[in-house]
Amino acid sequence: MQIYGPYRVSTAQPSAANSRSQAQKPAANAPQPRSSSVDQLDLSAGASNVNRMAPSSAVAGGGEIRIDRVAELRRQISDGSYETPEKLDAALDRLLDQFA
Repeated sequence: MQIYGPYRVSTAQPSAANSRSQAQKPAANAPQPRSSSVDQLDLSAGASNVNRMAPSSAVAGGGEIRIDRVAELRRQISDGSYETPEKLDAALDRLLDQFA
């Protein structure tokens, strides 16, 4: 269909529907969609300084990690003998002392 001005419409011409049904190609200068998203992480100065701590200060008491003691505690936790009423009472007392 062709339109000749505001009052005259000609239907003798074939419509351009065939060209519209084909997929349109993006313009050469159009931005291409990204294939993957980009994650971003912003850390405050305080959070960034955490990684600068000395490795020995990360261990309680500043000592070395005792692999044999860690293995023994893991064994106790896995077999269910680590949590005793006495240990839980002691942990609760220390927690209450911090907030009291």
